[in-house]
This record gives sequence, structure tokens and C-alpha cells, in this order.
Amino acid sequence: MEMTKEALIAFSSKDKKVSVDEPFNAPGRRNRIVFDALRHAASKKIFGLAYEKNDTLYLDLKCHPASIDELVNTMPYILPGQHFTKQNWITLDISQVPSKEVLRKLVDASFQLTD
Repeated sequence: MEMTKEALIAFSSKDKKVSVDEPFNAPGRRNRIVFDALRHAASKKIFGLAYEKNDTLYLDLKCHPASIDELVNTMPYILPGQHFTKQNWITLDISQVPSKEVLRKLVDASFQLTD
């Protein structure tokens, strides 16, 4: 699925009270990956982390720990969490996500799990 990071953030925030910031970015470092944290507006808990790496757009999401192994093994667009703990988070390769409906379900699940 083709999507810009800005479009991904807007899509993931739709119908939710969300704030977005860049808490992990250090401008003086060589690592030029910009991480946008999607947070619950009230609690400030992160439910998503959007970033581009090697020209690929990714989104880290919280997931039920019991589901992670099966999802990673059966869905090529779902990777083990690249940030946070791999026991609770997954990483989506947005270019391989088959549809907006699939993306919506995963984003909504992460939003609910972190509420």
C-alpha cells in the first residue's frame, strides 16, 4: 500500500483524540530517522510509532502478546517489534499491508490496548 508518513499519521489518528510528537529524535546524531510518536491525547501513552528507514515506511503498534508469533509467521508485512519490547509490539511494513481495512484493525487494536 502506498502512503506517505503524513498520510499514515492522519489515517491512524482518524476518529481518535491523538497527539503526535518526536520524543526520540536527537538532531545532532548521525541517525536521521525521524520517529513520530502517536499518543493518546489525554494519557500521552504511545500507541504507534511511525518512521521511514531505507525508503520504507514502518509503523510500530502494540499487540496482544499471545498473537505476535502467529502474526509474524503468517503475515509477511508484520515483523517483530523493532522498538520497544518485542513481546508486546509489532512493526508493520506499510508498503506490504494489503488494505486500509487491515491497517485500521491493527491500529485500532493498538489504540485500545494502550488506553
